Amino acid sequence: METNGNQKKIETLTYIVKGLMQDLPYHNFSHALDVYSATNTLASLGGISDDEKFLLDTAALLHDVIVVPGAGDNEEKSAELARKYLPSLGYSEAQAGRVYSIILATKMPQRPKDLLEQTICDADLDNLGRDDFFELGEKVREELKAPKSTEWCRNQLKFLKSHEYHTEAARKLRNPGKQQNIQKLEEMLQEGKC
Repeated sequence: METNGNQKKIETLTYIVKGLMQDLPYHNFSHALDVYSATNTLASLGGISDDEKFLLDTAALLHDVIVVPGAGDNEEKSAELARKYLPSLGYSEAQAGRVYSIILATKMPQRPKDLLEQTICDADLDNLGRDDFFELGEKVREELKAPKSTEWCRNQLKFLKSHEYHTEAARKLRNPGKQQNIQKLEEMLQEGKC
């Protein structure tokens, strides 16, 4: 494996993605970097090889490169862009095809088929178990132009309660924080603060 060559591809891709992504409240370049960072953490904890991590990093950067808020085909469009464009950056057809599949796994409801797909799904929803859950949730609400309401809080609570991380690494790392966010949402609803 040519680690330096792969690192150069990731650096080039990061620059390209920064230029391509819209500046939406949630689905923006910061989100791409956030998922990239989370995939790195989960890949390290999950024992993912360097070759597989390279594909995972690529998918993380590109998974939401095309987003139209409320559209149902964002993942497909982002995956297709990756499959068509990556060979021009030196990726093989097989690598581009694998990145395509990894990106498609992030479509809701998530149905990952293997460890790489499970890892990107968990990285994409890493914030559910973090301290910035409410801040980022507000950005999602703003992006969807949903009204601030009790219903929004109830839907967030329902989603958090039904969600399960796919990898052992994510469960260990984020389930405690997710439980705290569930508890905080329940308290906010009981106290009428939603």
